[in-house]
Order: sequence, then structure tokens, then C-alpha cells
Amino acid sequence: MNTGIMVAPNGARLLQDEHEALPLEQEHIANTAYECEQAGAQAIHLHVRADNFKHILDVKKYQDTTKAIKKRCSKDFIVQATTEAVGMYKPAEMIALVKELKPQATSVAIRELILNDSKEELNAAKDFYSFARKENIGVQHILYSREDVERFAKLLEREIIQGDKHSILFVLGRYSKDQRCDAKDLMPYLQSLKDLCLEKNVHWMVCAFGEMEIPSLTAAAVFGGHNRIGFENSRKLPNADIAVSNQKQVEYLRNQLLALNINKVSTQNMREILGIFK
Repeated sequence: MNTGIMVAPNGARLLQDEHEALPLEQEHIANTAYECEQAGAQAIHLHVRADNFKHILDVKKYQDTTKAIKKRCSKDFIVQATTEAVGMYKPAEMIALVKELKPQATSVAIRELILNDSKEELNAAKDFYSFARKENIGVQHILYSREDVERFAKLLEREIIQGDKHSILFVLGRYSKDQRCDAKDLMPYLQSLKDLCLEKNVHWMVCAFGEMEIPSLTAAAVFGGHNRIGFENSRKLPNADIAVSNQKQVEYLRNQLLALNINKVSTQNMREILGIFK
């Protein structure tokens, strides 16, 4: 049994008053990516910040930071650029970012890309997904609830999202009290995949908020899923102690997985897990 590990080191909203080791600037992000790769991560979920450290979807910032990461990390390390709107960006701006940037991989929350299922939005989304597939850009669909999974299935049925295999991310605990997940939060997602007959059509990954992040990710790996870990979702260990760094979080998870004889996936498999199919 093998699993893929992606690090999410900073997120869109956090500042260094949350944790002094939170990487917000280009070189710090690149160094963190390198350290986390050495610890066992195979990809990074990348957020970049404006000069005032606010969230930004900016092509030049992404290009420069990606270049810095690629300089530090191995050729196999994957950079996934987020399109997270954070209430600041419209679907058209998310799409424009990806079309100009043409990243190796990207993550897209369906509930941010398609707000109300209008004909205009659905056509724009279909064009976007078709563009990404044509350009071999890995798209990971972020799903926050069982309802999101059902909506994802409907988009497949309507051929808004096309293809035989897809990458999805289940988010645990984002809307729970105190943003604290529990490993059992995974079960409704897995039941949805079964009910909708999607189990053979997706590579699924999990991120989890709060100090139960690592136990939840370990459970996901046991069930055949993959892991996204890092300060974006939790700065705490399972015993509620403050984590030292993103690197130490990856190391902690990796050791838990190795104790269960769960190893890293191959480079090609990691590409497919993130939606890169060529």
C-alpha cells in the first residue's frame, strides 16, 4: 500500500503571528518546499502573497516562486498553484490565472468556480476544464462536503468535467466548530463515492484542520487515499503541542505511515493523483 504526500505550507489567510515559521516570502517558500521534499513530500500546494502578505492570484508571483522552488527541489517535485478565491476573486479571474500561467497543476474549489449553475458559468467551466486537459494541467477538484461530491458527480454526468479519471481533495473540519476535524469525518465522503459509483474514477486526497490532522491523514492512507499536510490546515500535533515546522509535520506523518508499512507512491502515480495524466 502506497500513498502520495503533498505539503500545504501557508494558505491564503495566515500570518506569522500564527506561527513564526510560516513561509510567506518567495525564498522561504522555496526553502520550505526543499525541506519538505527531503522529509517525504512529493508536491506543494502553492499560495503566493502580495508585498503586504495578503492573498493574491498573480501570474508573475506564481512564476517567480515556482522557478525558485524548481531551482531548489528535484525535477520530480510537483508545484500545484491554487486558484482559491477567498471571497476576493471571481470565477473569470480564477480561470484567467490558469490560462495565462499554465501551471503544472492547479486546485479548484467547485463551489468557487461555479456559483449558481447558470448557463454562462457552466459553459465557462466546461471551457476551462477542456483547456486544462488539452494543456495537460493537472486539476484537483476541492470538495468541502458530501453535497460537493454530489455536485461533482452531476458535472461529470453533464460532461462539464470530462475524462475517465479525476483528482479530488476532501476537506475535513473546515466548517466544524473551532475548525477541528475528526478522522470519522472522512466516512461520509467515502460513502458518497460508493453511492455515486465514483470509486474507480477518482484519485482522492485529504486535508484536515486542527490537531487531529495527522491521525485523519493516516486513516485516509489506510483507506487508500492520499495526504495533504501542512500549516495551511494545522499548526498542531495530535497531542496539541505546537508543531515546529512544515518539515517536521511531514516527517511526523511519514513516520506514522512507515510504521504501517505505507510507502510513497511513484513519481508517475503522484502526477496522476494530482490530475496530470500525460
